[in-house]
Amino acid sequence: MDDLAEVYPELNVLGSAPNDVYSQVMGSDTHGIVRTLGKGASPSLVYGPVYKRSQAEKRDFDTRVEMEVQKATSALKIEMTEKMYEATKEMETMDKKLLEAKEEAKENNEVMERKLSEEKMDMEEIIADKVKEGIQAYVESLGINIDANLKSEQVPDNPHEDCQQPSSLVAGVHTRKIWFNKINIRAV
Repeated sequence: MDDLAEVYPELNVLGSAPNDVYSQVMGSDTHGIVRTLGKGASPSLVYGPVYKRSQAEKRDFDTRVEMEVQKATSALKIEMTEKMYEATKEMETMDKKLLEAKEEAKENNEVMERKLSEEKMDMEEIIADKVKEGIQAYVESLGINIDANLKSEQVPDNPHEDCQQPSSLVAGVHTRKIWFNKINIRAV
């Protein structure tokens, strides 16, 4: 046949020739169906029709893709679950540390309050002693001798009136009550 095609180039027509007996009986060549004109089996006879082959390949491909997607999603789910578990453990650890820090801060607060209270009491005692010493020094500078064990002593309100009265025992001292107590003198 190749020899004829070389000798008669007009016979070199793609597909079946219009006057070909085989093509008249079997039908003209179509896309996807190759007739070998007796030189062997056609691909559709060997592999099956093209549309069925492509559908089967497509189904196989779709099945493989679906399996790959399922593998990838299951791997992602496992990874995300592990990360979530680790994050939960980390959060629990942080919560424990925060609780411990709060308790420690509370204890430190209580200790500081106790120390401040003790220091305040010490300062109040020191101030009370200083006030008492100051009052005693002032009273002594006025020339008055007061016994520290007496709780109160009445003195006149106006020192000038007391000086004019002969019955006044203490001159120049007001007549209001003066309270002395070694322990409970507080400065306000």
